[in-house]
Amino acid sequence: MSNLKEDIVDTTLDALKEISNMGAGNAITALSQMLSTKINMDVVEVEVKEVSDVVDMFVEEDRFMVANLIEIVLGMRAVLLLLFEEESAKEVVNKVLGYRPEDIRNVSDMERSLLMELGNILGGSYLNAVGTFLEQEIDQSTPQLVMDMASAIITMPAIELCDENQDTIIIQSRFEDSENLLKGTYIFILDKETEMSIIKSVGKYYEGHH
Repeated sequence: MSNLKEDIVDTTLDALKEISNMGAGNAITALSQMLSTKINMDVVEVEVKEVSDVVDMFVEEDRFMVANLIEIVLGMRAVLLLLFEEESAKEVVNKVLGYRPEDIRNVSDMERSLLMELGNILGGSYLNAVGTFLEQEIDQSTPQLVMDMASAIITMPAIELCDENQDTIIIQSRFEDSENLLKGTYIFILDKETEMSIIKSVGKYYEGHH
């Protein structure tokens, strides 16, 4: 059983960080425009995690989250998750539709389609930046809107992408607006083969630019 932790080196982590910086930066610009609010990207973390430890990344693992789950169906095997805490999801609806839903767990069709559209636009702009950087076409599935506890949402794709490997790569970018009303996290989960092909592309990129 191969172990990613042994294969991965700091330069690779830096490269993956660079890619997610571009992806999340691109998406956050789109979100700022959609909501007419300044949003800052906080931190990008790249970690190789045992599947069983994935959940521990979330201090709020028992917190209810609204997530867009986007599967990458062409160009690589990965899952992109856009996670909002309950209050942030209400704030998104408020900014676009002009009212705050009382219960995000019981959304109307209109609110649901807004949250899905948000996932579509933000997922698309994240993956466009990644695809441009890697010079490869990436195609995404229609986002699934998932509302559940953080632990349940994260564990599903992580397990699916692990195959015979015990571990997986998780790239996290957090963002928030200046008023602290809106907080979200991007989580990009890659399988091993995808990670290897990204390393190759990044290597070529750096050779060409240095």
